Amino acid sequence: MGTVWGFFAPRYVPGTIVPNVVNAGISTATVVISCLLFTPQLGLISLLGALTPFWETGRPLWARVRNSLLVSAVLTASMSLGVVVAPIRWAVVPVSVLVILIVGLLYYAFMLTRGPSPVMMFYAAVIGTFFGADAQLGWKMVGVTAFASVLTSAFLLVPLAFAPHGPERRAVAAAHRAVSAYQGQIGDAEAQRLTRNAAYQAVNSAWLTLQSAWPANRSRRHRALVGDLLQLNRSLAHTVLERLGMGAGVRPLSADTPLLLGRPGWRFLLSHALRAHSVEWFTSWRMGLAAGIAGIVSQAAGIGHPYWAILTATIVINQWMDRLTATRRAAHRAVGTLIGVGVVWAVSAAHPSAWWAVVVVIVCMIGQYLVFPMNYALALILITPMALLAVEAASPDASVATLTFDRFTDTVIGALSAAAVTWGTSWFFPRRLVRAQSARSAAAVAKLEQLNDAGDAFSDVGRKARVELQYELTHHLSILERAVAEDRRLADLASLEHLLADRGYAALGRAWEVPPGR
Repeated sequence: MGTVWGFFAPRYVPGTIVPNVVNAGISTATVVISCLLFTPQLGLISLLGALTPFWETGRPLWARVRNSLLVSAVLTASMSLGVVVAPIRWAVVPVSVLVILIVGLLYYAFMLTRGPSPVMMFYAAVIGTFFGADAQLGWKMVGVTAFASVLTSAFLLVPLAFAPHGPERRAVAAAHRAVSAYQGQIGDAEAQRLTRNAAYQAVNSAWLTLQSAWPANRSRRHRALVGDLLQLNRSLAHTVLERLGMGAGVRPLSADTPLLLGRPGWRFLLSHALRAHSVEWFTSWRMGLAAGIAGIVSQAAGIGHPYWAILTATIVINQWMDRLTATRRAAHRAVGTLIGVGVVWAVSAAHPSAWWAVVVVIVCMIGQYLVFPMNYALALILITPMALLAVEAASPDASVATLTFDRFTDTVIGALSAAAVTWGTSWFFPRRLVRAQSARSAAAVAKLEQLNDAGDAFSDVGRKARVELQYELTHHLSILERAVAEDRRLADLASLEHLLADRGYAALGRAWEVPPGR
């Protein structure tokens, strides 16, 4: 009984309920309007575009506009590609894998603060290969998706009318909490390292958020937030230097105060992702491999909806996690889908009208917004009826028995494929990833130390070096932590890697030291 409770037990995540209620309301409005305009049968496919709020966590106004337009364009283009490929059945799996590889790599290279995962982007392409079997229906779905994503993007601007600077304030407040957690952590060296890394990430994320408010970044309130964040960064640097035994004074804020770090250039990010042993490439090719295996097995078995197998495989493995966590996620996916299939049978047995099906889908959608952060299996119990009823509405000739059988079977195929790839690749690659990232971090530390010694920390070259070192350090401890969870034999590397991280943060902190002679 305890095992069952542990499997389904919800875990409350602070700060998620209110934003998710708002996002659920926005998505609901989009689905209802789409069903009114395009009929319930077509309108329910607006679910994909209506889930755009997942990508808008903490974005200021103009960044939200730019990001929403980008997401809408990519979703529409991705589904269009799926519709074009759909008649060429042999090409469905290889094209899906290619899209997953490209989109996954670009997402993990460039989307530093925007969305939860790249799944939605290739979800559109893969689902397009299903509906595109009927070209007329496929292009209608493309139009509905484009409309829904643009409409949702417009609705996403409404909350900012009540709190125009809300995202910036929340980001700075989160940075204050993270820095306070680090400064209050005394004694435990490992906990200090983790909270220090989280503090630097939070400060940098807040700075990215403030920067993305352009062109609305000239107001007095915005400048006050920037000043507050600078003071916070100064306080963080002081604590870092003090704990590393570097007792030099920390300069006050002035005209020559070192700027906060921000985002590396696109060339750096792309070259970082394209390296052989980068996490970005590792995650992307594993997704592609799992998707390819799942799609081929589903097609060979003659199951009518292989895109569900492809999507399940990528959803389970779209982030690098240890074997046990990935296996648990696959089990959540399979068990949650099985129970969700039972919900579909119960709903279908009542022979609901088209509009009652819309009501059920909306209830499930609102529920999954609230439950998803708490428990993945519980979320799948709601996601499965939501997806199946939408597909059933758009494909009235398909029987409930066929849809539910295909959904569950493809889910199992996808989950097993993801678990097999996770276990098969976890014995060799974590050590390579740690060593490659360690070499990159060491080179970045040495470069900044050299610039610090030359007194060039405030130059353009110095700022670029600090930006790139901050990025490498953020990856450094994250990769080490995940690699050790994957392979306990790597624990012997931890002490040396922690010393390297200490050197890196010391180099960042030295920019705040009082210059000699002052």
